[in-house]
Amino acid sequence: MKNIISLVLAFCVTVATFAQMPQSFGFQTVVRNNNNILINSHVGARLTILKNSATGTSVYCETQDVYTSSNGVATFEVGKGTVVSGVFADISWLTAKHFLKTEIDPDGGTNYTITETTELRSVPYALFSGQSNNFTKIDSLMAIYNNRLRRTDSLANISVGNLRHIDSLILIRLYSDSVFRGGIGRFATSDTTFITFSPANLWYRPSDTSWKMPDNQWDTAGQYSNSQLSVGYTGWVDMLTWATSGYNDIYPTDTTQTSTYFGNGLNNLNGTPYDWAYINTIYFRRQPYIPNTWRTPTDAEWTYIMTGRPNAVNMRCLATVNGINGMVLLPDDWPGMPMGCSMNPLTNRWGANNYSGIFWTAMESQGAVFIPAAGYLHRSANPMHCHDQGMQGFYWSETSHPTSSADCYYMNFGLLGTVGGFINAVFSPSTPCGREYSHSVRLVKDLPRTE
Repeated sequence: MKNIISLVLAFCVTVATFAQMPQSFGFQTVVRNNNNILINSHVGARLTILKNSATGTSVYCETQDVYTSSNGVATFEVGKGTVVSGVFADISWLTAKHFLKTEIDPDGGTNYTITETTELRSVPYALFSGQSNNFTKIDSLMAIYNNRLRRTDSLANISVGNLRHIDSLILIRLYSDSVFRGGIGRFATSDTTFITFSPANLWYRPSDTSWKMPDNQWDTAGQYSNSQLSVGYTGWVDMLTWATSGYNDIYPTDTTQTSTYFGNGLNNLNGTPYDWAYINTIYFRRQPYIPNTWRTPTDAEWTYIMTGRPNAVNMRCLATVNGINGMVLLPDDWPGMPMGCSMNPLTNRWGANNYSGIFWTAMESQGAVFIPAAGYLHRSANPMHCHDQGMQGFYWSETSHPTSSADCYYMNFGLLGTVGGFINAVFSPSTPCGREYSHSVRLVKDLPRTE
């Protein structure tokens, strides 16, 4: 009787660097012919990847000629053989289970008499991490459910920490290569107007007056960086004084404590060079957004998103993402929580909605937005430092106070400390504030009425 015994599905794809994703994976088998191990033998092989089941549709097929080792081990690199059918790079690892059918001719030809089919329970993850730009709204978590988990793993307990080592490699890739794609969530700001949020908060580097958005929505510059808010500082800051775009040489590093100094009198920022995004090129993952791609949201837009849109109270929540406290906003076209995720909108605890690893990747891919509770900076403090980091978020609008040139409006949320604990969450759009304060900036851009 002829048979083949698969000892190892040893996936040799490396994710140490991601500049070029390899298009192959390796595995090894011990080849037996009539119960005799074939050592140092030339064998022919046909390798077929099947979709959905062990008898499913072939999505890729190739042939190879290899020599077994002194232990009878044959080593293959799937994706590097002679193609019979299909395109290896086009295999959609995300959308279904896949099986590897291995056929062997022990005489080194094409008379394949030894056959075995094995489910790829550990899919070569790095291969499909490069497909992140093609994810559908539910692909990322469903791929985990279909292909990556051990039978004993629970979706309710999934995290980077409790997966196998090979699992965590791809999660790192997915973690760092968000599928946000510059904003896919659609938010109504009135009955007829719609916006989407930028991929992350706005950051500024004083030493060369550069602007960027960090890699992840949860990223904040931190206490140390913001306390260095001065000309020549080579790090990044994310606490920005109102209307300090660089126009008329007014930057976030200006040190005056006079609130009337910042901005343009009683006028709003919208459509003026005082808006941070109007005249500045802003980089996201080393790719530039040209000036006037984004803009600062109005006070009315913040208010409508928080309290005016249908079901608004259930479309936002306090949350912790990757260990950072903040607020999650769900878009109007939200398709529902991905499998294994949940959300409690009526909570006064950050940890009641705690998302890490693949959970946030799945939510973000469906348009969820995270607004970090980065605190605020006030120039009168000595030494200057951030307040309420991790406890509150303060986000500028583009709207000036109609009668006070010293004030403009911002959105505030978070938990305020009291003796004995916390009071309920605060969501306060339409709040005036002195312009000398430094707050976070999250940009938006307009969407057509239908898209």
